[in-house]
Amino acid sequence: MPDAIGTGELPAALPLPIDITVRNAELGVNLVGKAARLDTNGLIATFPSEVRESTILFTTLDMRSIKATARGLIKVRTQQSLGENAGYEVAADFLELSDDARQKIERLLGRHTEDAPSGPVAPPVQTFAPQPTFRAASAQTYLPPVDYQAVREQTERRQYFEPAPLRGQSKATTSTRFWNSLGVSFYVVVILIIVAIFPQGRAAELYVWNHVSWAVSRMWYWANHIGNVQLWGQSPN
Repeated sequence: MPDAIGTGELPAALPLPIDITVRNAELGVNLVGKAARLDTNGLIATFPSEVRESTILFTTLDMRSIKATARGLIKVRTQQSLGENAGYEVAADFLELSDDARQKIERLLGRHTEDAPSGPVAPPVQTFAPQPTFRAASAQTYLPPVDYQAVREQTERRQYFEPAPLRGQSKATTSTRFWNSLGVSFYVVVILIIVAIFPQGRAAELYVWNHVSWAVSRMWYWANHIGNVQLWGQSPN
């Protein structure tokens, strides 16, 4: 390993290897491997395929132990084969690494002890509980029954006919019934006049009218002689 990496100082060894993804669209490189050594200066990782030296790769470090992801640019310094079907071990240096990614790497290595309290600072967020706000704006002032009562009062004041079952006014007023009856009568008269224009329709109307007039005349007669009704065989004569 020292022959492949050189005489420089090795990156810090990790307790558990982390996942690493490298990409270079121009060279068609897209590999996933494991990084066993890592610090803010460089890394040593194992990939299933060969990567040429001096290749610049966009790198993503998946640090699951601290639930963080770091990204940066690395440049392959050296590489060596680990044997048949064992992959390649690559040593690379960071060319570009943001402050956020640097802090995550140092936290992974346990070096960022001064920032450890920054994690527990989250509990003060609990003091920013929304209870006072919700208590101040009481939901009782926006209860639906208040609106329903207002709608019900407006509906009860309506004076026109609304036959729908969900409407408040379900009984027609006297004026509404009068005008509706007048309109129905007018349309009935118009229809009878149109039917009477034709001989067959006029004959049918006369036939119906004769039977109706006969029935009315008999009803009128019995209405005037209702007290004189006698059964057959009970006549005094």
